[in-house]
Amino acid sequence: MLKRSADENAPEKRVPEVRSAGTAPSCAVLLWLLCLVVLPKSAAWSQGAVVRQEAPFPAIVGEPATRGGRLSYEVLRGDFHLHTPHSDGAVSPTDRVIEAWEYGYDVIAITDHGSFRAYEEALPMAKALDLILLRGMETGLSGKEHLVTLGFSANYRPRDPHRWAEIPGQTQVFYQDELRSIAAAGGYVLYAHPHVGLREPVLWAIGQGLLQGIEVKNDVVGSGWNTVESHGTWWYPFAFDWAVEHDLALFADSDAHGTRGGTEQAVTLVVARERSPQGVMEALHAGRTVACFNGMLCSHEWVLRLLMTSLVDVRLTETAEGKAFLHLQNRGPLGLTAQIAGMPIEPLTLGAYQKMLVGLRRKPEMATVTWKNLYLRPTENLTTVHALTETGRSDQDNR
Repeated sequence: MLKRSADENAPEKRVPEVRSAGTAPSCAVLLWLLCLVVLPKSAAWSQGAVVRQEAPFPAIVGEPATRGGRLSYEVLRGDFHLHTPHSDGAVSPTDRVIEAWEYGYDVIAITDHGSFRAYEEALPMAKALDLILLRGMETGLSGKEHLVTLGFSANYRPRDPHRWAEIPGQTQVFYQDELRSIAAAGGYVLYAHPHVGLREPVLWAIGQGLLQGIEVKNDVVGSGWNTVESHGTWWYPFAFDWAVEHDLALFADSDAHGTRGGTEQAVTLVVARERSPQGVMEALHAGRTVACFNGMLCSHEWVLRLLMTSLVDVRLTETAEGKAFLHLQNRGPLGLTAQIAGMPIEPLTLGAYQKMLVGLRRKPEMATVTWKNLYLRPTENLTTVHALTETGRSDQDNR
């Protein structure tokens, strides 16, 4: 459960006790039968079959590497903010893994308040399901910022979780000292549900390279915790601006405490060079994340352009009679809204895994498309320019 800050106007919430301690479903029947035999015991499996919901993004191939060859990436679905009974959650570590696998996630971190005991409990199930599990924990400054830490080593020993002091010489650990300890343990830090603003401790951590990510969407806070209603949902659009200004990776997380509901789940897309814990951590440090929620993709321009190299195809199709069409293809699970420059038509909705033909009055050499649900900032959309060819994929101009 999230703590309430002194200057925050959200409804009253119970403050947790902090424990300090080290869209197409598919199911492989044979794998399911095997899992019944070899997977660790879990309450979820006693409830019957669990079906994984698969909605993959296409792999990205083709970005030039620094030295020869070409880089390839896999787009992974992540949730990096979750709780279990080791703090104030209601779902066991093992069942949290099964639930994430069912909802189509590829990588998660269980981030209990002041504790990472859940990691060892959840790891056998995660390995059995080939789901990447990062060691994680939620902590932060006394009565103020909540910070999620990821990927730190097992020998890290948290001090005064959620009670860090803002000035040195106090009984509690000084926040700068604890952030340095997390970094020394190989940890990654992101600012969770940034409801108390961009204060000096966060700015210091950003300047030192000790805080590298920020949540722009948190499912559990809803309309509270100083979120803003815009774009049809409650979220932190101002945190999006901060991410652009301070070069922070963007996250959209569930912060699930109970079971996940049937509503759309926030997802952090991770553009990883390899499907492994090391590959995920490399991507986080590099900033290759996309916040995916409410039908939107939010990220830095360079990340969205990288994603779009394989996500969409825009080309020219022409009949023998000379009639020309613009051919658009969406290779991903998220519907895309396209505004095509120079065409007197309303924005087009290109559904998940859908192809579309648009009749043309003349044969253009270029197509300029503004993607109305892909955001570089809260008020700015991604625009791509495509050199049209009849055969092969169009060349996308990364301007």
